[in-house]
Amino acid sequence: MPSQDSQSSQRNANRSRVVQALRQHGAMSRSALSEIGLSRSTVAGVVGELLDAGTVVEVLGAPRRDRVTGRPPTLVGLDGGLGAAIGIEIANGLVRVAVCNLARELLVHETVAADERNTPAETLRIVDTLIDRLLAGTGFRRDQVLGAGIAMPGPIQRRTGLTGRACTLKPWVGLNPRTLAEEALRLPVLVDNDANLAALAELTWGAARGLRDYAYIYAATGIGAGFVLNGALYAGANGTAGEIGHTTINEDGLVCECGGRGCLNTLANPDAISRQLRQSLRRRPSIGEIISLAHEGDAGCRRVLADAGSHIGVAMANMYNLLDPELIVLGGNLAAAGAILIDPLRQSMVRRAIHAGEAVPAVVAGELDEEVVVVIGAAAAVLRDATLFPLPTLQTAE
Repeated sequence: MPSQDSQSSQRNANRSRVVQALRQHGAMSRSALSEIGLSRSTVAGVVGELLDAGTVVEVLGAPRRDRVTGRPPTLVGLDGGLGAAIGIEIANGLVRVAVCNLARELLVHETVAADERNTPAETLRIVDTLIDRLLAGTGFRRDQVLGAGIAMPGPIQRRTGLTGRACTLKPWVGLNPRTLAEEALRLPVLVDNDANLAALAELTWGAARGLRDYAYIYAATGIGAGFVLNGALYAGANGTAGEIGHTTINEDGLVCECGGRGCLNTLANPDAISRQLRQSLRRRPSIGEIISLAHEGDAGCRRVLADAGSHIGVAMANMYNLLDPELIVLGGNLAAAGAILIDPLRQSMVRRAIHAGEAVPAVVAGELDEEVVVVIGAAAAVLRDATLFPLPTLQTAE
């Protein structure tokens, strides 16, 4: 007969499995929870304990109705009042901070201008002030924050935690942003590439919900990709997976800042697109203006966006041949171009991909607003990670 200690340990383990499933997937039905390897009776018991403890609450699911009762399904999800996660985006020219609760609700966010030449210490002081201001508006205290996720525009080396030389925030190159941020913000911290965290946001709240394998293309200063493989972010051994902006498209092309020649960034990032219109428009328009003019029918703007889509499609065909994702989501400041860019992108992929026209995945614009997709992805990384950011209430559960 199992000892009382072993039974208690098993109950704690079962509770942890249920809570982790809710952290990974959001509110779930009891029947869905039984698919994590627990029996229906065990799930019922664990959910009852967690309801009594106030760790989870019952919520109504989507309008889809139960086939037996005819009512919307009742789901269980984490109680949002138990704690919060901070998302931080440190980008070229701006800093964003967002606060989400444990129910995956975005409570508040704010963006401020920040000089990209600032030292990390100066930037983190801005972040710290923003965190205090936003938490005050939500009613959460610092000790109720599980942790902070920080998004950076460039790869983070997995073994050392240092930013790579491809980071576009030059004062941060070669430094360990996690160590610096934990000391400055007095919070547990994780740091990742902005494209990876935007991919996590679309997986959690957006166009990739429910998928196990998909690719997210993020256009900001450069073009990057975030890969979700088997339900988890894939960053590679050295943190440089997804740096498709440095895929060689034209070996005789312009020299890229990485030292390569003819990289995708030199042909299709927002700066490259704008540069191509300097002669016809006699100025350098912003990418937002280019997209607006394209939707209004401007032939030159439509052409450079279509060309950019074709170039991105070459890189995407190579990525598809290697990874075979279910879906490709386009996000960042090129997503607003919609079909003007996406249709040539997909046509370029189809011409080059294996099984062209048979299994090439759909390419869609992201569902989340460009202003928040990265910063809430940083918060999602905290909400989903029970290893780095455990729930304090589970530590004494009986």
